[in-house]
Amino acid sequence: MHTGATSIVHSKLDYCNSLYYNLPKSQITRLQLIQNSLARAVVKAPKYCHITPVFRSLHWLKIIERIEYRLLSLTYKVPTTTQPPYVSHLISVQPPRSTRSSSVVTLARPSTSSSLRITDRPFRYASPCLWNQLPSVLVSSLYFFVRFRAAD
Repeated sequence: MHTGATSIVHSKLDYCNSLYYNLPKSQITRLQLIQNSLARAVVKAPKYCHITPVFRSLHWLKIIERIEYRLLSLTYKVPTTTQPPYVSHLISVQPPRSTRSSSVVTLARPSTSSSLRITDRPFRYASPCLWNQLPSVLVSSLYFFVRFRAAD
């Protein structure tokens, strides 16, 4: 039951889920309710039990976490492997500055011509925003790889 339910429902929830970034909270809540129902069905939990322990036991991320995880994993692949090629031109690494945080790779965020929240949803805007919010410990090791590759 666990594997079948996960493969069917999560494949639907994950399909193009990076497009769900910055969706209105009401839409994210609807998707989260679907995932909560699936989690309860998998572990045969009562309808009104607290869902966080259920997610921990299943090792699942909540919807918003899944969206951010998928965006960040795709972002990581671009400078390290230049894959997928259709996304590699959307991300550019900011040149390092001579500061204490110069070992941290930050991504250049393109300027938006609108103040509408929907303009922050495309990958080229969302990816640098999420990446630059990561703790510097996670990102610092990537700097050396990107710098080494740029020297080639």
